Amino acid sequence: MFRIGFIGTGNVASAILGGIVPAGLAKAQDIWGYDKAPDRLNAAREIVPFNCCRSNRELLDKAQIIILAVKPQNVPEVMEALKDAATPGHLFISVCAGIKTSYLESRLGDTTRVIRVMPNTPALIKCGASALARGKNATEEDLALALTFFNVIGVAVEVDEKDLDAVTGLSGSGPAYIFYMTECLIKAGVQAGLSPEISEILTKHMVLGAARMMLERKETLKALREMVTTPGGTTAAGFAVMHAANYEGIITETVRRATERSRELGEKLSNA
Repeated sequence: MFRIGFIGTGNVASAILGGIVPAGLAKAQDIWGYDKAPDRLNAAREIVPFNCCRSNRELLDKAQIIILAVKPQNVPEVMEALKDAATPGHLFISVCAGIKTSYLESRLGDTTRVIRVMPNTPALIKCGASALARGKNATEEDLALALTFFNVIGVAVEVDEKDLDAVTGLSGSGPAYIFYMTECLIKAGVQAGLSPEISEILTKHMVLGAARMMLERKETLKALREMVTTPGGTTAAGFAVMHAANYEGIITETVRRATERSRELGEKLSNA
């Protein structure tokens, strides 16, 4: 067992807590947390009754593995508080969007072990998709441990750090795009004559069923799509509209712009 500390106890931290403790990867008495917002701290402690610290610096004295889960704009303040406190025995796992491992290493100490993670909101229901990248000092054992943590709240994969902006644009932002698409489909069902209640039930379960088919069936996505699409039929008529509107191009541009914005924000924060 390791002593684990959470700097920031919001949604992502709560999701991790709700995964690693039930999975037997940690015990409440071996977990410490600090958050400037008492309401967030108390909400997280309702999930797991961990120990509270009075400061970020105290947390480093208590824990070996530090989950850095604050908003990106608050990272410089945290780094200032932790200056000269990190040791070779600490492993930092950062879920702060856009913050490079090199930035954390430069502030915490050039030998600091850092793993950077891009999770997404479905981690809250243990259906997350997380990508992890190692800093220059992190070991294979560090990566394996971090992968274990994030695999209990979904699926986790290793990528090169240079690819994390694309991960942010795709799986990080992606749930919002699916939610919006679902909103639009519900509205379309209403405009086609369904009641709002019936349209919402059918649409949400359709999205759930399609997602499960993608994960559980062996066919390719193209083959699954063709199972529903009869030439000259209703689905083909709908696809004609999507093709005419360059739907694929819109999706590609959406992910590209989100990726670009992630890169812009990361550079801005790293240069601050």
